[in-house]
Amino acid sequence: MGSTKEPDKTRINIAWQDPAIMQIGKSGLSEGIIKETKRLLKKHKYIKVRLLRSAAATNSKKEIFESLVKRSGSHLVGIRGNTAVLFKL
Repeated sequence: MGSTKEPDKTRINIAWQDPAIMQIGKSGLSEGIIKETKRLLKKHKYIKVRLLRSAAATNSKKEIFESLVKRSGSHLVGIRGNTAVLFKL
């Protein structure tokens, strides 16, 4: 996390345009979701994650995404509606 590199704005814009690569459902942030997030970040560096309404019933969107970022060791680019873009350099 102590990286001094800045995220690539072009890659971020592309990530926002792409379909969500992963969805979080009613089971929330299970160990499987965390492992899959880490795997996808390692492969793609920038990923778009969609939060289904059933997942947002227990916690706020922001809390869920912040927890995902913390547990996966990534960075949050932003949240738009029920989707977020994460990156890992």
